[in-house]
Amino acid sequence: MTDFALRPGRHRRAITAIGAIAACASVVGGLLLGSSALASRSADTGSPAATVAMTTPISPAPTTSGVASTPSPSFTAAPASGPVAYAMPVVPVAGFWTVPASVSLWDLSRLWTGSADSLTSHGSGAQTYTALAVPTSDVAGLTRYFGTAPSAAVRSLGVAEVKTAVRGSATTLGLLEADDVTPDVRALGLDGLQLFGSDRIDDPAAWRLRVATPTPPRILADATWTLAAGGDVNLDRRIYVAAVTDGLGPDNPWLGGSARIVGGDCCGMDGSELVTAKSRGNRSAVQDLFHNADLALVNFEGSAPNDYVYRPNSLVFTFDPALLVGLADTGIDMVSLANNHIRNGGDQGVLDTMANLDAVGVAHVGAGANLAAADTPGWLSAGGIKVAVLAYSAVGPGNWATNIRPGATPLQTDRVVADIRAVKAAGADVVIVMPHWGQEYSYMLSAAQKSQASAFVAAGADLVLGSHSHWVGGLQSLQGDNGTAFVDYSMGDLLFDLNHDAAAQEAEVVTLTFVGRTLAQVQLDPTVMIGGTQVGLLDPAGDGRTVMNAIRIASRGMLDW
Repeated sequence: MTDFALRPGRHRRAITAIGAIAACASVVGGLLLGSSALASRSADTGSPAATVAMTTPISPAPTTSGVASTPSPSFTAAPASGPVAYAMPVVPVAGFWTVPASVSLWDLSRLWTGSADSLTSHGSGAQTYTALAVPTSDVAGLTRYFGTAPSAAVRSLGVAEVKTAVRGSATTLGLLEADDVTPDVRALGLDGLQLFGSDRIDDPAAWRLRVATPTPPRILADATWTLAAGGDVNLDRRIYVAAVTDGLGPDNPWLGGSARIVGGDCCGMDGSELVTAKSRGNRSAVQDLFHNADLALVNFEGSAPNDYVYRPNSLVFTFDPALLVGLADTGIDMVSLANNHIRNGGDQGVLDTMANLDAVGVAHVGAGANLAAADTPGWLSAGGIKVAVLAYSAVGPGNWATNIRPGATPLQTDRVVADIRAVKAAGADVVIVMPHWGQEYSYMLSAAQKSQASAFVAAGADLVLGSHSHWVGGLQSLQGDNGTAFVDYSMGDLLFDLNHDAAAQEAEVVTLTFVGRTLAQVQLDPTVMIGGTQVGLLDPAGDGRTVMNAIRIASRGMLDW
């Protein structure tokens, strides 16, 4: 084993079950306008109680991500019409495939009042909006907030119709109460701040656009948390050479930063075109993406035995256990071992892999010393929510565990359904299934995959996060126990020196935002392999459009977002 020092201190925002309670109490305290204070204020003024957000002039808010905040006018809103104890954040929304961006409150106010005929979002993939769709139930509150009736650019609709409007028109921006935000629309930032996603603000009280509500917003009462998930991770081939032979260390594979594609290359399998990518800087961008999430998962495509052997260009994958430190440093909480390469290091290799992951503090699921051990769920927690993770492989029966042999958990529908029901009975709030399945180098899905995904959700799964095809796959939305259940059939090769074709060099990280048990947002970040040794993040509105378009096309007929 190569001797690398473990880096000190992981800087994650991971929330433990105990810490989440304190964090949630702090957040609620930030926006809960206590009934005693309101009663006192109401008694002093002789007028109905109103939220601070509704009566205090707006001042410029801090910004993030380099987005400048235009000074806003001082909106002094009229008091609410009745007793109000809470302030509900109102969020700009656009169509699901919109690249994450931010709008300014100043521009939004000008579109509302009619002093401007459009507003333009800031950030990658900036978009100009000429119409504003708002729920009829919020028109009065927004009128009080902006101090004037809406202009002709504002359409008053039902909540569902607002979502339909923004999905159907790239020039229509919506406004929704935070509790009404669902995965089928994209929540945008406001003056550079985000209320959803891994970069969300820690204190929702900093969100300046709010309306009065008589009941606690669910986004405050139920803790918000995020999960970042990636596809296949393989630490062999040129990744090993750069990290070990060249001495760049176990973090090197994860330090590709922001990336761009600089050209094509020849040749992959059967003469397929490859891409050449380079880093644009911001070396920690990938690590930050995982660190900033409360939980992070990937598929670990191989074994890390103590007697590992480096095999250049082989399809037998064994990894230097010293490289596992990079997983921990990147903030990966748990890996799936349920794949067709887990036994590449033999019986002992399976056992060594689990022990070596334990040694660096990375949990694992989907493999074990025997079938019973392999079929044991993994448990995580975030935001006070108990998360069960189940992982299975449909590929390579020779790598499956048996009653007397270590290996992966076999993907058998009845087994998975029974396991989902068992973890639900054991108290799981959210259930994640990670299947290793499908056809390699193809976007096509089998009837069996679709049937299995539906069966998993019907049994109580909230997320199905697939791997194995080496290409990104389609997305699907199904009705689950907690609202929208989300299926990502394949996340592609996240960190894998496999120059089969360009589609195998590019992948995605999916970041999912939950409010309590309910999925509220889904964000896709395209990635690319750089020189076969590092993974980098692509601009989804730039060089990452190829990946995003592939996912969108593969999702046709399954996702109407």
